[in-house]
Amino acid sequence: MAKFTFLGFLKKDNHKTIFLARDKEIILVRLGDKIAGNYEATTITDEALSIRSLTDGSEMVIPLVENRPLAGQIR
Repeated sequence: MAKFTFLGFLKKDNHKTIFLARDKEIILVRLGDKIAGNYEATTITDEALSIRSLTDGSEMVIPLVENRPLAGQIR
């Protein structure tokens, strides 16, 4: 996940969309979306993104700090 950088988020009608950058690509992530084909976004708050590995079911909480690479802790 360190390949991604958090750019910010949009909150509309109580739904959040986060903006991630990888190389020159911008990726929009909403609850339930797949990320990099290996993870699913399970929770999105103003402070963190929680993802679940589709391969082993482990979960990770990633603090959302603007313009920083994603780094999280496995739960």
